[in-house]
Amino acid sequence: MNPSWHRRITKLFLVSNSMFWLPWGLLNLIKPKSWSGEVIPNLDVYDLSSPVARTEVRAMYGGLQMAIGTAALIGAARDKHRDSALGFFVLALSGLSICRWGGMVAEGESSYLSFSTKIEPGRYNQVGLAMYELPNMFLAWLLLLLRPRQVKA
Repeated sequence: MNPSWHRRITKLFLVSNSMFWLPWGLLNLIKPKSWSGEVIPNLDVYDLSSPVARTEVRAMYGGLQMAIGTAALIGAARDKHRDSALGFFVLALSGLSICRWGGMVAEGESSYLSFSTKIEPGRYNQVGLAMYELPNMFLAWLLLLLRPRQVKA
């Protein structure tokens, strides 16, 4: 792939991912009950009645996700960090996709993908996998495999 085009597409990929991770992380930091169906209907993944559970959401879905979004922005803004950020997203999205699918298989789910802007009860995993994780995993792998090789003098 043309190095200029690859750089632009990779930057776009990283910026768009930062726009996914940063706001959702901030929302979870401020309003951890977002995982109990309070923000998005039928996104009732966790019982957040205890302070321990809410702190866990603030840390893992707030702090960690904002850090992931920040890493994406750094990779988009700095050429020297772009390949590392892309490599991270290849690993992270592969792990998310494979483990989410594996979890659904282990739990005996009857369907694995749901393309919808509305989450039906009990279908969060199918929507997450279909609408974000799989497409972005494939795009990250494609960008990684098509990246121009640097020639060392």
